Amino acid sequence: MLYSFLQYANSSLKSSLLERKRVVVTTIAKLLLTLLGLLTFDFAAAEESGLRELTPKELKNYEFDVEEIPATVKELSLGQRYSLDTQRRETVDLIARRLGILKLKGDRSDLKVLQNLVDKKAIRRDDVRGLQGLGIVFGDILVNEFGLSWVSYEDDIGISKALRWKKTENYVFPVTLFSKRVQFKENINVTDIFEEIGAEVDRSIAYEAARPVFK
Repeated sequence: MLYSFLQYANSSLKSSLLERKRVVVTTIAKLLLTLLGLLTFDFAAAEESGLRELTPKELKNYEFDVEEIPATVKELSLGQRYSLDTQRRETVDLIARRLGILKLKGDRSDLKVLQNLVDKKAIRRDDVRGLQGLGIVFGDILVNEFGLSWVSYEDDIGISKALRWKKTENYVFPVTLFSKRVQFKENINVTDIFEEIGAEVDRSIAYEAARPVFK
């Protein structure tokens, strides 16, 4: 009888274990089916919305949206003023040596003097500082002719010396004006550049004057 009981108990235990295995397998199968359904739904939704996975090459060249930080504009620092004065004086000295002109008038009549300096190749094309000095003197002409003012302009690229018309967001960057043209192998026509910038300044002034003022 004891043997029969043990045999019965063993049979019951095996049946119980088998039943538990079935439950576990069934549960795992249900979870896998649920997960597969979710993945299928995600892919279908992505396809319907027009989304697709980027290739490594596309991901490398992808341009992410970057929040633009507004520029900081303020008066020139003492260091910036000293830098402008130094390069301005170097250019005036160069004009005196190469052209025999001892003093500039500061207006558009000086454009011919600057063009003469360029035509005589008094400034080498690889002389960035000399070309920047030429831009500073050119900027002084813009100041006197259009009522612009020198300011310090700082953005995510760096700090620059710029010209600004009153308190508007209209800027000109004369310091690097000629050096960049030389960098891109463009010819320098001082009068044409002056006329182009002058036309832009006039349009900006007209636009600002026509804007409604809300009080």
